[in-house]
Amino acid sequence: MKKTIIFSTLIIALLSVFTFSSCKKSTETINIIGRWSVSSYSLNGTDQTTAYKAQYANYSINFDASKNYVETYTTAGNNITNAGAWLLINSGNDLQLTSANNSSVRTLHIISITNNTADLTESNGTQEYHWLKN
Repeated sequence: MKKTIIFSTLIIALLSVFTFSSCKKSTETINIIGRWSVSSYSLNGTDQTTAYKAQYANYSINFDASKNYVETYTTAGNNITNAGAWLLINSGNDLQLTSANNSSVRTLHIISITNNTADLTESNGTQEYHWLKN
């Protein structure tokens, strides 16, 4: 009887852990879907938001439920559009963007994400972004 209770408790604990981690991935997927803009940007810990917004004017990135993204901005008077596929990897801790134009891959580490904000790093943490959902 004692072994049955211990075994049942262990099974319930394992199911709870599995359910929680499954929900976490689902929530992150839902959170990333939508149009985002850069609220602030820092390079090596120094705020470079003004320079970033001057170089990448009107920057936005849109993620859809079909796991496609479209990134747009204006630089040197030219309108730029990058598009491709997005994927959450490493248990939902990283956002991988694969360009349809040239198959290049960018990986952003997700520090935190809510329904309306996201903090991410790129290039081994030297670049940090704060995104707002539009």
